[in-house]
Amino acid sequence: MRRFRTRVKTRKLIETRELKEPPLPEREGTGVRVQTKTNLPRKRVDVSAPKKKIREKHTYLRVGDRVYHKNFRSWGGGLVIETWSSELPGGMCYVQILFQDGKKRIFDNSLESTCCCCYAGVTLLNRIEL
Repeated sequence: MRRFRTRVKTRKLIETRELKEPPLPEREGTGVRVQTKTNLPRKRVDVSAPKKKIREKHTYLRVGDRVYHKNFRSWGGGLVIETWSSELPGGMCYVQILFQDGKKRIFDNSLESTCCCCYAGVTLLNRIEL
């Protein structure tokens, strides 16, 4: 039995009360009483607003695409060898292209950007599905 004290404000006396605890449950078939904790902290469930889905980036080129540059035909044709994009909202998307002149060049790959490679002169010849 536990004892606790409460203060009564009207008389300013301290009372002692005894609490009767419920019997402990028995473990199945063993006859042993096990103490269970019933006042565990509970997970908070946020019911305010559902989470928004992460918007997928609108990209122009994918890995394996064959391209050429309208303004720099001397570079020759190119092959997209790498793409990467930021997971942050408003982040950048880039594409790395290996041209026939042997140089790798990096362009902005986001169609939402005004500096996208499609506006800069990179033209998609054909798309190779990998």
